[in-house]
Amino acid sequence: MKAINKSLEPVLKSAVLESLKNYDLTNEGNFLGDLYLYYDGENQTLTFFDDVEKELVTVNLNDEDIIPETELQREIKHTAKFVLKELEKEKAFDTGFICKPFTVSMVDSDFIVEEELIFIDDDTLKLEGNLWSGLDKELDDFLKNLMQ
Repeated sequence: MKAINKSLEPVLKSAVLESLKNYDLTNEGNFLGDLYLYYDGENQTLTFFDDVEKELVTVNLNDEDIIPETELQREIKHTAKFVLKELEKEKAFDTGFICKPFTVSMVDSDFIVEEELIFIDDDTLKLEGNLWSGLDKELDDFLKNLMQ
């Protein structure tokens, strides 16, 4: 597994949190269903947009001198997935204005989704770890209760 870029990680985490904060401040009473990230390679900026393509935050990455430009977009995707999973564990997306299912995606300049970075839905079974562990017992218990 590829290592997470530790210099990019705090920049992305801060930008995600700031974009959520900015959305909440400017869209009182509305719900956010998607968050989009657009990387502009020419200017080396990463811009976060809401689901109506309104800019929330722009981060200038060339000032940070984080990593070489040729690898930056790949590093952003990889590190963003890690950061978003960590933020989900920290319950950063459990706010009153986020509508689930909620996705965070990388988009191109035409807002066409290039890659979904995270999908969060409280009603969806996440296929992580050992899916089958405990399933037989739960199924047996369910059938036993059903037959009684």
